[in-house]
Amino acid sequence: MGMKLFEPFKIKSMELKNRIGLAPLLNMPDVLTTFTITDNTVKWFEARAKGGAGLIMTGTLAPALLNLPGAMERVAQIAEMVHSYGAKFGVQTGGGGPMIGVGPSGPPYPDELHPKQSISEIMIGKLSPFPGIEGVVELTVDDIKQNINDFANVAVMLKEAGVDCVELHCAHGGATLYCSFISPFYNRRTDDYGGNWENRLRFPVETIKAMRKAVGKDYPLLVRISADELLKDRGITLEDTTQIIVPALEKAGVDCFDVSQGSILHSPQGITIPMYYPRGCYIHNAAAVKQVTKLPVIGVGRIVDLDMAEKFLQEDKADIIYLGRQLTSDPETPNKYLDGRFEDIRKCIGCLEGCGTPCPVNYDLQPGSLALEPAEKSKKVLVIGGGVAGMEAARVCALRGHEVTLLEKSPELGGIVAALALNPLNAEFNNFVEFLGNQMRRLKVEVRVCKEVTAADVKELKPDVVIVATGSALTLPEVTEGKPLVMDHIEALRKKNAIGDKVVVWGHVYGAELAVALAKEGKDVTLIGEAGENALTSHSGNDRKFWMFKKLTDVNAVRSHPREARVSNPKVLYNIKVEDITPEGIKIVSRQGRKDILPYDTLIISRGRKSVDSLFNELEGKVKEIYKIGDCSTVANIKGAVWSANEVARKI
Repeated sequence: MGMKLFEPFKIKSMELKNRIGLAPLLNMPDVLTTFTITDNTVKWFEARAKGGAGLIMTGTLAPALLNLPGAMERVAQIAEMVHSYGAKFGVQTGGGGPMIGVGPSGPPYPDELHPKQSISEIMIGKLSPFPGIEGVVELTVDDIKQNINDFANVAVMLKEAGVDCVELHCAHGGATLYCSFISPFYNRRTDDYGGNWENRLRFPVETIKAMRKAVGKDYPLLVRISADELLKDRGITLEDTTQIIVPALEKAGVDCFDVSQGSILHSPQGITIPMYYPRGCYIHNAAAVKQVTKLPVIGVGRIVDLDMAEKFLQEDKADIIYLGRQLTSDPETPNKYLDGRFEDIRKCIGCLEGCGTPCPVNYDLQPGSLALEPAEKSKKVLVIGGGVAGMEAARVCALRGHEVTLLEKSPELGGIVAALALNPLNAEFNNFVEFLGNQMRRLKVEVRVCKEVTAADVKELKPDVVIVATGSALTLPEVTEGKPLVMDHIEALRKKNAIGDKVVVWGHVYGAELAVALAKEGKDVTLIGEAGENALTSHSGNDRKFWMFKKLTDVNAVRSHPREARVSNPKVLYNIKVEDITPEGIKIVSRQGRKDILPYDTLIISRGRKSVDSLFNELEGKVKEIYKIGDCSTVANIKGAVWSANEVARKI
């Protein structure tokens, strides 16, 4: 059986060279920040077109933006560039919904009896840059008619600009005008545009009909829908989609269904899917839509592996697979896969830390990044430390033509990131460690493990350049010194068999994910920390943090899946000070002065880290050229490690 991924495929009059598409993302450079399409935007799309995807779809470009002077010229420029790589170019258009303060009806959502807080209220607070579920202005019927006319006009303009298809964004609940009208969660109107399914669908149906009339019968019109809004029966359900929404939109004149899920304000886990969910976990929505329509169906949702994409196509769960964040972490994914260079694919790690603005594992996609060019002179480069900073520096130096040796004191590479990947919730971190390890082998970097480097070793090796990437170490509070059954977060991950049944994790910020994972394994876990609940997973992006809040707190939010359900284990204690550690347990006192003793088999410290830079200090001034990168320079996250490595390695 041949591969379906790289078969041509037609949507109406548009023939694609393969079945891989760039999912519509809002991380297009400059579009959201300056409300313009710039050279940076064009280059961003070029990287993905050059990388081999058959369909390049923009994120939402509203009519107001597309009508600005020069916007259509830029769109035409992108279309011509995309075509030069043999790909087709689509523009997703739509209007902002309650997230930006416009909707079918005002708050609270879903109704006065069952209001639920939005992610912007919980994670960002009342001073959010988005109104969230507050201050929404209800759209008038005249406004609706104007929108219908605007979208029809824009469709014609895009067709004339050389765009191959137009997609109307009717997904993601409070993010968009059209989905908020369709959804019973957001729409409580009592006129012809609310009250029942026919009325709630009237706005998108009339818009699609107007667009179809404007562009003609052969021009492809796509629609993005949330097949399941992940708000239980208060929002759009999969049954609603297959029995009501799909038939109505098909009759209105669409040519293809792009099947997404979720609502950005209340169930973002369907859109920006955290690493805590299995890959491809929402493909069943596309499969269900495909059962009720003969039109092409696009599947999407944390699909980072093209073997998985091929499997979904072979199983007839979709006709096209959209890749979003995977084409951010590596725009060349389709070409590399087609060429059999599987180990060269840099897989997304699901961290949700930027996703292109910037992507933490792909320095090259950031506007203004230093170019990766051959070195003027090949040098002998010694990298000390095999964490992701050291490995990335070694990779870049080798690509530039330097002779690179990397020394690591541990038996394995990857440092703290590899250790964190031992937590099942963070397992995707290993994607980057594996990628860098593969590059070490491919680029013939000399790697020596189990080697703790001294100044004498450096003198003996006689390098031209030394890059010190010795990382960081977790700090242990004085009260734990000399006490039994105490280990730090990284040690606990590497020695999981030594963890007892009754565990106390000290540190809300980094410890939350570990606490949840240990509880899932059946441990009796208590998570403690000095701060309040806002400290939970505060090192991560809001969508990961939102998931943790729903898991660890009683926050008033919609819970659409048992995976998110609030559980009593782990128990979470806030505003706690540890006074002493005794054989009876951990003596704690609350901010209110209440004292208690927590019995434990294992105390895991998951607090701050400090740079390990003693070797750099010893070597500085004794070698011709020396740098420190990663945590050794400034304690940060994966992005900080990758950026510091590139800023040094690209200048040597």
